[in-house]
Amino acid sequence: MLSIICFILSNGYFFLTVPYRHDVFINENKETWTVLPDTLQVDGDFVKAKVKKNHHRYFLRYKLTSKEEKEALLSVNHPLVITSSQEKVSAQSKRNLNGFDYSNYLFSQQVVGIYQLKDIVEVKEKSLSIIHPIELISSFRASSYQSINQTFLPYTSFYMTSLLLGINDGENREVWNKLSLSHLFALSGLHVTFLVMMIRSVLLRAGITKEVTSIIECLFLLLFVGLSGYSVGVIRASLQHIIKKSSTHYQWYLSSLDCWSVTLFIHTFLFPTVLLTIGGKLSYYLSFLIIFIQPIISTYKKYQQTIFFQLLLTFFSLPLICYYFFEFNILSGLFSLLFTPILFQVLLPLLVISFITLAFLPNFIIISIESIVRMIHLFAIWCQKWTMFQVTTGTFSKVLLILIIIGQFGCLIYWEKVKKISAKQVSFILLSPFMILSIKYINPFGMIAFVDVGQGDAIFIQLPFHQGNYLIDTGGSLSFEQEAWKQKINSKRNADYTLLPFLKSKGVSKLDALFITHAHEDHFGDMDRLSEEVTIKQIITTPGAYEQENFQRKLEKMNVSSVHQVTQKNQLTLSNLQLDVLSPLGVGDGQNNDSLVLKVTIHQKAFLLMGDLEKEGELRLIDQYKQDDLKADCIKVGHHGSKTSSYHDFIEKVDPSQAIILVGENNRFKHPSPETLETLTNHDIAIFRTDEDGMIYQKWLPFKKEMLKMTSIK
Repeated sequence: MLSIICFILSNGYFFLTVPYRHDVFINENKETWTVLPDTLQVDGDFVKAKVKKNHHRYFLRYKLTSKEEKEALLSVNHPLVITSSQEKVSAQSKRNLNGFDYSNYLFSQQVVGIYQLKDIVEVKEKSLSIIHPIELISSFRASSYQSINQTFLPYTSFYMTSLLLGINDGENREVWNKLSLSHLFALSGLHVTFLVMMIRSVLLRAGITKEVTSIIECLFLLLFVGLSGYSVGVIRASLQHIIKKSSTHYQWYLSSLDCWSVTLFIHTFLFPTVLLTIGGKLSYYLSFLIIFIQPIISTYKKYQQTIFFQLLLTFFSLPLICYYFFEFNILSGLFSLLFTPILFQVLLPLLVISFITLAFLPNFIIISIESIVRMIHLFAIWCQKWTMFQVTTGTFSKVLLILIIIGQFGCLIYWEKVKKISAKQVSFILLSPFMILSIKYINPFGMIAFVDVGQGDAIFIQLPFHQGNYLIDTGGSLSFEQEAWKQKINSKRNADYTLLPFLKSKGVSKLDALFITHAHEDHFGDMDRLSEEVTIKQIITTPGAYEQENFQRKLEKMNVSSVHQVTQKNQLTLSNLQLDVLSPLGVGDGQNNDSLVLKVTIHQKAFLLMGDLEKEGELRLIDQYKQDDLKADCIKVGHHGSKTSSYHDFIEKVDPSQAIILVGENNRFKHPSPETLETLTNHDIAIFRTDEDGMIYQKWLPFKKEMLKMTSIK
């Protein structure tokens, strides 16, 4: 009871004082920062670091000016004292439905401000001292990372830095995410258990007493917390192990659940926002499950215990995983059974021994280790290619999540009481993730969404009851030739942060049609990345766009069986969705004035989607069509609100009451132009802009005549 009261008081104090805990004044002219070497992240010509100053945490950013400056930073293994001028950067809030909220993330990390370093006056290394153990550990971690990358080949380097140091650079992690096994790479209780068992075995065999061995274990865990980069899972598992050892030694007679509770209390006292992080929630939820499951399966044979443990842990964690990541792999239980022993009984021991002896390893041993690690990775890639088992659930309510978890625990409690479990309860445990999957098929709401993809276009239409999913353009960004040292290692594209999370949150694993308005990268640039995550049944574009070399290059990378070319002569009816093609008139050049212009009518509301059509194309439409054909309730303004589009006479013909401008925040083109905004304002048109409003969307119900109100994310 005392622990619960202390827990409530300590956490209550933190959250009640949040309004008073803000960024203290930072002198923009000159400040001194102490940067720990293992917090430095260098990617291309971009550097970021996490620092602590005046008892507050900050993120620093810096743009490198030369290759020599980058090489110097990559070799840093001592704390740096940097004197510089800086500029405060605003934290970006959520810009799309169910998207990543950076400001919330900063709060969960207790970071109070972001600063862009400008003119660096002085940089000097700080001497290491035993009175600053955190700096010593940081230096050792940075040195270890550099030594691993210099000694070992790529696959070995990735797995060694991931499993021993908690550094997950590169794209190899994506394979494990697709297998729903990313938790194996989040340094956690599995790693702690293995390392403690290894240390204990070596020390006891060397004749060290159990009492001394226990002390060495606890000291090692305190060190490993720092070496792991203060991973939530490692802190939780280490604390729990130390409390359990202390309970045994001092005869406190704490149960496993008591140890878990005390661990949670201490952890949240030190880091009050730990349960606001996904890693924190998963770590404590899974460790709680383990405490529940282990006594229930203890009566079974050893091999049965292993199977039950992995399957139960997998299926019980899936509702929480689906809630945050919107997808799971049906075979994740089987993959967990298969890869857990490979990673923790083969790979991890091999990597630990290799790390300890890296200074003495001959070249042929290094190559042999790489071959073994590469073989394991290629096997994981082969398993990941079974995409038919990857299921996208979409978002669902917290109420449903809680009900499923309560139901699952009800089954466990019954199993524990009667020492057996019925077929109905087994079915509930195994099928609960699929209950989540069915939610999208009973959702009666349809939606048209103007997705915020920055300086580009992406418009998504979903029919009620998941009867059809359509996308008009994908967004994307122009890539420019850069010197090799400036190129980023992180291969994530714009769609990975904007379009794809939104589509997955809507349960989209297949698009019935992808429309590409024209052959500009900001409209189709991410369609190849999209096709890696979502099945595209058909692409519909213009003859001019189809002929463009840049479009064909993208198309060659994609597995799409059907590409249709349309002009104004076509009227498209796709699963109860009717679209009129107003442009182009024929074969064009695939550029702005050859844009695919669509008129979509949903529940008596007409949307005119202009692509990047400019004044020349708008005048052509005025000549070609009667006013009734062009009239629309809502217009997606052409060319991101540029002054070359939205000609006065054309807007008068369309006569919309609403205008949507898809435009990037602080874009270098200064879109939308004052002229376009003035034209729209003079016609009393309500203006929605993604740079100011974030994603803009409107829903409808099949049994209502009118659509619901137009809404934005902000």
